[in-house]
Amino acid sequence: MVAERYRTGLKRLQAAIVDGILFSPFLVVDRWIANSTVGDYVIIGWETFTIFIPIFYSIISHYKFGQTLGKWVAGVKVLDISETRNITLRQSFFRDGFYLLVELAGFFYYLTLVLLTGETGYLLINFNSFANTPFFIWTLFELITLLTNNKRRAIHDFLAKSVVIRTE
Repeated sequence: MVAERYRTGLKRLQAAIVDGILFSPFLVVDRWIANSTVGDYVIIGWETFTIFIPIFYSIISHYKFGQTLGKWVAGVKVLDISETRNITLRQSFFRDGFYLLVELAGFFYYLTLVLLTGETGYLLINFNSFANTPFFIWTLFELITLLTNNKRRAIHDFLAKSVVIRTE
């Protein structure tokens, strides 16, 4: 039987929704930039910011506080597998490493296309859908893993040697 402190599946979903709401204003600006005549450097700068800020927010928040704002609202926290301390910066990078690698690969690919063609539309239109398939597949594997072990650890928890527990 799973200990109550590890029953975090719905709370993790709630945390993801809260964190998503936190970054939703960026979508408004994203649409405005896509429909305006701002310069190429503004577009590339904005896209760089919006691609990486959620990942670095997650990495830094988990390292510094053991939780993002969403996890705080949901009442869960990420700890080292020992459950006696917060995770290290390295562990935090391992937790979000897959997302960071996919975003970096896509970013450099589409940035290369922009530089070769001069068409910033590659970053605005194509990049936004680039990561959808790998993220979807990764999420399915994460859910399967999360549901098949007693401490409800997902793949990123195994990679980082971390565990998510209830704080309430």
